Amino acid sequence: MTNMQLAHRVLQNMLAAGVREFCLCAGARNSPFVYLIQENPHLKTYHFFEERSASFFALGRIAATRHPVAVITTSGTAVAECLPATIEGSYSSLPLIVVTADRPKRYRGTGAPQSIEQVGLFSYYIEACFDLDAANTHVSFNGLSWKKPVHVNVCFAEPLLDGPATLIEPPEQEMRTRFPESIPMQMVDEMDEFLSKHRPLVVMSTVPDKVREQVANFLSRLQAPIYAEGISCLRGHPSLEKLQIRSGERMVGRLLDEGICDAVLRIGGVPTLRLWRDLEDKRADLPVFSLGYNHFTGLSRAVPHYDNLDDLSRIQIRGSRPLPDEVLRFDREKAAVLEKLCEKYPSSEVSLIRQLSLLTRDQSVYLGNSLPIREWDLGAVFEQPPRRVAGNRGANGIDGQLSTFLGWSRHDTENWCLVGDLTAMYDLSSLWVTPQLAAPKIRVVVINNSGGMIFKRLFGQEIFLNRHHVKFDSWASMWGWAYTRWSRVPDRVELEDRHLIELEVSEEQTEKFWKEWDALWM
Repeated sequence: MTNMQLAHRVLQNMLAAGVREFCLCAGARNSPFVYLIQENPHLKTYHFFEERSASFFALGRIAATRHPVAVITTSGTAVAECLPATIEGSYSSLPLIVVTADRPKRYRGTGAPQSIEQVGLFSYYIEACFDLDAANTHVSFNGLSWKKPVHVNVCFAEPLLDGPATLIEPPEQEMRTRFPESIPMQMVDEMDEFLSKHRPLVVMSTVPDKVREQVANFLSRLQAPIYAEGISCLRGHPSLEKLQIRSGERMVGRLLDEGICDAVLRIGGVPTLRLWRDLEDKRADLPVFSLGYNHFTGLSRAVPHYDNLDDLSRIQIRGSRPLPDEVLRFDREKAAVLEKLCEKYPSSEVSLIRQLSLLTRDQSVYLGNSLPIREWDLGAVFEQPPRRVAGNRGANGIDGQLSTFLGWSRHDTENWCLVGDLTAMYDLSSLWVTPQLAAPKIRVVVINNSGGMIFKRLFGQEIFLNRHHVKFDSWASMWGWAYTRWSRVPDRVELEDRHLIELEVSEEQTEKFWKEWDALWM
């Protein structure tokens, strides 16, 4: 089989498996794919000059379209650039397909130019690896769970372009295997028993959109207090209004310390709030029941866990236990004080994020690392929340966040991304792809607090902060974006289609805010 025929077979199989978009990093070794894509303009393709941004962008496209997306690279360390996004995809159950061109197999272990051992590079983080060449052309995606990335390594011999670039026929229907999803009876029985014995606190992180209303209906019946992270997209849901904690993580600790709740029911992705880490040590004896969408419990200790959120209507609720009126009143009083503190310190981090939440109602908001996520969960308004909220798991914390956001952006809303300054620096090449995007309105908000200030509250040591004096106007200019600097967020604003906003944070106001807020809970 020729190189061109082998590349054709790989592309045809990916289309049959539901791949509709490709992120192409063109090079010499993957030129058979490049020529085929060029001759088949119906293949939706984004073009990149580097693989790291391309693969994180692909994760964003998967999250937005719910279809697998392929990134196609050349050989050598270009392949390794896809490892961070592959790790992220593995933990987030996003079926990234990494298609890597390679030199012939005889070069392995020789140290020949542009030759590394590409097979096995992704280790634990993929579901399958296909190592193809002219003698081994079998590639099939049947039987995959589509909950982890896949590696397709294709060895091409010289001459690379050894035949015509033929037309690729789009499949009439998607052939990707879909497994039936239903909650097993064992889970129904275990959860019935858990709910009959305990008064749980519900902790809710990322909830897939297809089951969001099912989850909301279940929680409405359960009537347990809920800590809903912004990325759950159920924060502020009208049917859960009287159940949701509004005064932040401190209230979570109070509910558990005072015995108002005696267990945790996790729903959705692995939570980001501090409580989830405390379940490993300070609260290691607290019972937990976990419902997610993949096999990860997010805990090192054994807890009942099911990777399915469908058919929650089958769970029986034998008597609900809503929050006592005095506890609910206490929570709302603290939330009112929080609002007053934000008014008192308008240039503090939490206040600026609260102001942004007012500006982004009914839009799309991507929270790009741990500081925006946690401060959004504390300070953002509950009324009229964004239409879509997302963030990746952040295995590194700040890697590839802007690229993922751009892939996730959609044409029917304004698309807002909130990132810290170091996160923006980590992904400076991300804006390359924006001229290729259909999304008309993209706003990147960089929270510039002159370093990694989340570590200031954790450790109090300057060495952790990576202090700097960088401003981001030249970055916007480099990519032809409009640029604005805010020390406060206006109530209404007219922005360009591609707009970078730099938030100038007052370190003094931020410290005063946290000092007063912390004192309220002592």
